[in-house]
Amino acid sequence: MIYLIYIFSLISIVQTSDYSLIIDEKSSIDKGIFHFPESYELINNFQSNFNLTNNNQDLILTKLIDRDHWCSENLCSCESCSFILELFTNQNQMPRFATINITINDINDHTCEFFDIQTNISLSESIQIQHRFPIARAIDYDSGLNSKLSFRLLNNEDDFQLDVISLSMNEYAIYGIVKRALDRERTEKYELIIEGRDQGYPQARLNRTKIMIEILDENDNAPKFNQTEYTIQSLPENTPVGSELLRISASDPDKGLNGLIHYSIINLPSISSFPFVINSKTGVITLHSSLDYETTRSYRFLIRASDSGVSQVLFTDTWLSISIADVNDCPVEILFVANRQFQYENQTLFIEENIPIHNLTLGYIRLVDRDSIPTKLSISLMASEQISKQSYEIVPSNQLNSYILIVREGIFDREIQDEINLRFIATDNVLTSIYDLKIHLIDLNDNPSEFSSNPLVFYIEELANYQMIDHPIEDYQYTIGSLNAIDRDQGINALNTYELESHSLVKLDSKTGRLYLIQPIDRERIDKIELKAKAINVAEPKWSTDVEIHLIILDVNDNIPRCSSISSRITIPENFPIDHSIIKINGTDPDQGINGTISYKIQSNSSWPFEINEKTGEIYSKEIFDYESEFKHFYLTINLEDNGLRIKNTNKNACRLEILLEDINDNRPELIDMNQTKLFFDINKSTKNQFIQLNITDQDSGMNGKIKYYLQSIDTNIPLSINETLFQIDQNGRVEILSEITQISFFTLRILLEDYGSPSQQTFIQIMIAFGNSFESRYSSFDKIQHYFHEKSSRRNDFIFIFTIIILSMTFIFLISILIICLLIRQHRRRQKTRIISRNKLLCSSSQQLTTSNSTDTSSSTNQLTYWSERSLVNPHSSLNSSSPQSDTYKILHIPIDSHYYEKEKSDDISCDHGYHESYQTGSSSSSSEVIVREEQIFNQLPYFITKCKSLSEGFLVEMNVDGSDEDGR
Repeated sequence: MIYLIYIFSLISIVQTSDYSLIIDEKSSIDKGIFHFPESYELINNFQSNFNLTNNNQDLILTKLIDRDHWCSENLCSCESCSFILELFTNQNQMPRFATINITINDINDHTCEFFDIQTNISLSESIQIQHRFPIARAIDYDSGLNSKLSFRLLNNEDDFQLDVISLSMNEYAIYGIVKRALDRERTEKYELIIEGRDQGYPQARLNRTKIMIEILDENDNAPKFNQTEYTIQSLPENTPVGSELLRISASDPDKGLNGLIHYSIINLPSISSFPFVINSKTGVITLHSSLDYETTRSYRFLIRASDSGVSQVLFTDTWLSISIADVNDCPVEILFVANRQFQYENQTLFIEENIPIHNLTLGYIRLVDRDSIPTKLSISLMASEQISKQSYEIVPSNQLNSYILIVREGIFDREIQDEINLRFIATDNVLTSIYDLKIHLIDLNDNPSEFSSNPLVFYIEELANYQMIDHPIEDYQYTIGSLNAIDRDQGINALNTYELESHSLVKLDSKTGRLYLIQPIDRERIDKIELKAKAINVAEPKWSTDVEIHLIILDVNDNIPRCSSISSRITIPENFPIDHSIIKINGTDPDQGINGTISYKIQSNSSWPFEINEKTGEIYSKEIFDYESEFKHFYLTINLEDNGLRIKNTNKNACRLEILLEDINDNRPELIDMNQTKLFFDINKSTKNQFIQLNITDQDSGMNGKIKYYLQSIDTNIPLSINETLFQIDQNGRVEILSEITQISFFTLRILLEDYGSPSQQTFIQIMIAFGNSFESRYSSFDKIQHYFHEKSSRRNDFIFIFTIIILSMTFIFLISILIICLLIRQHRRRQKTRIISRNKLLCSSSQQLTTSNSTDTSSSTNQLTYWSERSLVNPHSSLNSSSPQSDTYKILHIPIDSHYYEKEKSDDISCDHGYHESYQTGSSSSSSEVIVREEQIFNQLPYFITKCKSLSEGFLVEMNVDGSDEDGR
């Protein structure tokens, strides 16, 4: 109520003042178009085109205004485009409303636009003068004089003139008027140029368009054929359908549609199927359907050629005559007349089975050929597997092209052949025709009935038990099946009655053979019934057939699964593996097959992700149990459901399972408050008997969660005596300082936490305690003291590192020196050995005395060779081994490489394959040939290790292999 009073009081003091403004469309934006004497606010902004600036006193445009677009969209009047903006001011606490009326002036910014233009206009050369025809429409989207249009024709004014009709203030319809008669032969086409101009100020706008006018020809000539009549002689009747027979041609001197000729067949003869068609454009006559000389032998019909004149159609007719030539295209017709003894209908001959066969006449055959060409006719009977039981023959009669059908021998048995198909083939040596004759055998009762199998097996569900309980037994009979004895005879000969031995549960309908129950059956009590029955023919003779009946009772899902125990409770350790079965649910179902196959499912009422094997009933956990979590006790409901279809009773049941978790020692003791690993004490205060209560927890329960504490070691920067103990820890987890610590120091306590579980779980924690001085800034906190001792330890470590590097470097240099010395000694030894080997050359001096005797054979005395291994030089004249004057003497001397003996070599050395050798003789004189022979004997007597021998002035120089090898392979 107070709000309404305030509104009325506000309205009573409002004063209104009005403004007006006229602007041109498409005025510049963001420039002032009106200045208000005071500040205002815009209440409405027409099309969001305006805004206030300069302390809300200057009105500006924010978007270009298209007056013609607003007019077309009916946003403002096309005659006078104006609108009102509402303003509001609250200056000097005096609210006032004001309005400004804005009028938009139109400018000449549009030219004449032509639309709906008839670009191609066709006029007949016979059109009347003053005929008016539409050309186009024009519009100018401006207003006022800017939209007033005038039109004029710039060319062809002698033949045409314009007629303009105003449709609205700015829209016009333009028509053309024919001023004089048109002649296509004089001018076939006209191009009209039309100009439209508005009356805009200060400058008018104009536009032009072009119109094409085509003069149409008049139809004043009829088509003319190039022949007065067309003829096709002896067209074969077997001409293929689709063949082009003749091309009809006509001409028309007119142009365009007046000279365009269409062909057609008129006044068709009264024939049901006319076989010819003509192409309306090309005039080609085509065979549309097959010809038949025997039906129609000639055709005569009219062909019409018509032009396509617009005002009138002119045409010309001519005759086409076609004669048909006969060809041998008619196959031989086979006519069959049955023996009056038998019934014959629709090419079927009816004969009783078991009729005696001996030259039995079945009927008579006549051959007819409708062709006019004389031909020789013949007929034959095509043999088939079906007529193997009889022997048929076609015998010519005494008339031309007539024959008799005879059965020579065989038997007619309907049960073997109920129908016999005979095929006759007739020919005129060109065409062949076929006639099929069917022999149907009439049945006699000559066969007993037969059952499809013996015994007959029927399957019945025990569900019948419950249906019969729902309905009275006397009013309901459950059908098991039907006895259907098959008799190969037909009709009444195949009808049977049935008999069944007496039984308390099953009865038989003697007429229909329906087998039905009269008492309920339960498969769990009776699973099979065996009966005997017979089928008896109704017709004479009454054939009888016995059969056994086996009734198999099928199981239905009438029992629900049951658990061996409805409710169970088990206890498992919390570390029970997830790949092991927790428990197996045992269910039973007395039904068979899928009805007795049980599926196990867990209801989703447990807070833990259990899963169950649907087939075996084994329950598993998807996750590892944890006794320390909130889940220690689980209740499961297991649904047991068989896989059979539900009948009346449900096929579901359920059992309950309670699972309890048993705690195991699977958690280590842990320090909860990690701030206790870094402690600071001020040495200015007494530290003795102060303690730290460690916040330790073990998530296990019972003895598994009870903790023992052991102080393993104490690391510090200050020296301690062997028996000095600064800290101790009790079994409650309290670390106590036993002595007063008065110096800056840092201690690291290593504490063992162990629970009482079996096996126990252990955890090592490290407590760092800093003792500092709060009055000295560098020792006033734990971090500063830790940093101080860390730097101190780093400096000590740096010194140790540098000292170690120096020691290692000296050791490396020493080892390198030893290695170099060893290499030099080894190299020196090698050189010395090489030098010794090269100097080990032996000098061989031989003093041999040959003995001559008168005997034919001369034997040499024993040659002795002595090796001297010493390095000393032996006098070459000293003999190591003396022999008799007749014996050969060898002296082996050791001569250095640089000895003067090398200078005394003879130039007449004798070479051989294994070196050079020469010999001299002492104590005897012989001829030169004997000397040569002796020298060769001497060389051959040398040991195998002698490799070279040179003759010197006083003996031989011998080289040998000191290692015992033989260079020359000797």
